Amino acid sequence: MKLSKTIFIYSKTTPHMKLRSILLVTILAISGLVFTIYAGFLVFPYLNIDNEGPNINYIAPYINKTHSCSKHSLSCTAELPSQIINYTVWSTDGNINITSNAITGDNGFFKLDLEIDKSYMILMQTIINNTLYEGTANFSTAFGSANCITTGQLKP
Repeated sequence: MKLSKTIFIYSKTTPHMKLRSILLVTILAISGLVFTIYAGFLVFPYLNIDNEGPNINYIAPYINKTHSCSKHSLSCTAELPSQIINYTVWSTDGNINITSNAITGDNGFFKLDLEIDKSYMILMQTIINNTLYEGTANFSTAFGSANCITTGQLKP
């Protein structure tokens, strides 16, 4: 029969070591929280719709009816849901910024991400029942300007 030896290591914990451990854990926790908040502001600055920057604009082309709006919200609805819109965006200095197309969402809006602190004009076109409709709207991405653009009436 073999006997095994068990070795116990006795360590005496001093109050200074406990205090040091508590301080270390506290500092690590605060550092982690600060880093998380800092990274969140840098990586996800406009995560929800209410905090989007002035460069995000929601465009709602319409034919017959629209609504006045300055700040887009999830309750905004427009006249042309699921409609293909061809568009060209010019800045006021005459440069063409975008020529593309979009399909309006279920709420009738499409989203544009443009440079901040500029004024723009958008030309929009769509075909409904073999009739070409087109119209323009002017808007700005200056701080405090409307991000819900509902002034682009399309006419045959």
